[in-house]
Amino acid sequence: MARVGADTATRLLALAPPRRLSADDVLIGQGENREMILLLSPPEAGEPAFAKVTSVLRNGTEVMLGIRVHGDVVGEMGMFRASGASATVMACTPMTVRSYTYKVFRDFLEGHRDAWEAVGAVMGDRLESADRHRAEFVGYEVDARLARVLVDLGGRHGIRSPEGVELGVRLSQTDLGKLIGARTDAVGNAMRRFRDEGLLLTRYRHVVIIDMDRLHAVYEKG
Repeated sequence: MARVGADTATRLLALAPPRRLSADDVLIGQGENREMILLLSPPEAGEPAFAKVTSVLRNGTEVMLGIRVHGDVVGEMGMFRASGASATVMACTPMTVRSYTYKVFRDFLEGHRDAWEAVGAVMGDRLESADRHRAEFVGYEVDARLARVLVDLGGRHGIRSPEGVELGVRLSQTDLGKLIGARTDAVGNAMRRFRDEGLLLTRYRHVVIIDMDRLHAVYEKG
């Protein structure tokens, strides 16, 4: 939504009423053929809203493909694919969603060039992120992969606080492991090292980055 003009955003919001969801509600289930696109919004002004995108592989392993926050759309890839949803989207916080059928959303895009460009840019960003993730899995150890994703999340969703930069999304060590392709114990060991080195503070599902530059340097050094 940050990529479109104010008039375009207002018109899109007017096309569907908000529907409130609770944390852990499933927005989209892997394999479903719902032909719906959902726009994520916070439950109240000023509150965060985010969801996680996960996929279960054939061997039963669950991986996290990304995080979506208020202002994001989910399910848009279905307009270009003939099969069911490739991943599950689950709310991690209370939120509201607006639902659009493929036809309604496609008609809207055709009448609003900036909306088409925004969707294209978002899809390009997500493909670039997926390519980078695959490359890093081969070329970087757990510490570097974790440092990169923490810096990325902090840069995108972080909130300034007296202690540093709060991550902005609450993820467990297991969630972080699924996001970077690492075991929970390996993530825990890396987080402990970062904490001992004064790079961050950790509490239950809560991370504060104290020194963004030094944490980024962990990734840069590989």
